Amino acid sequence: MKHLKVGGLMTDDVVSALPRTSFRDAAKLLAEHDIGGVPVVDADDHVVGVVCASDLLARRALTARDGWPAVRR
Repeated sequence: MKHLKVGGLMTDDVVSALPRTSFRDAAKLLAEHDIGGVPVVDADDHVVGVVCASDLLARRALTARDGWPAVRR
């Protein structure tokens, strides 16, 4: 049985976001690239976190439940 390694699944053409990327722009990145998450990088391209579609959906659900604006403009 051959074991698959994560290196065989990953891509080197990485889409990333900055901490100041808006909620809306993060959602656009996920949709436009048909991906489930993006690494968030600082000015030196060091990963400081990851935002995934479920994070955005959870935030949207919380803001809708509490009557907060879902997206700041």
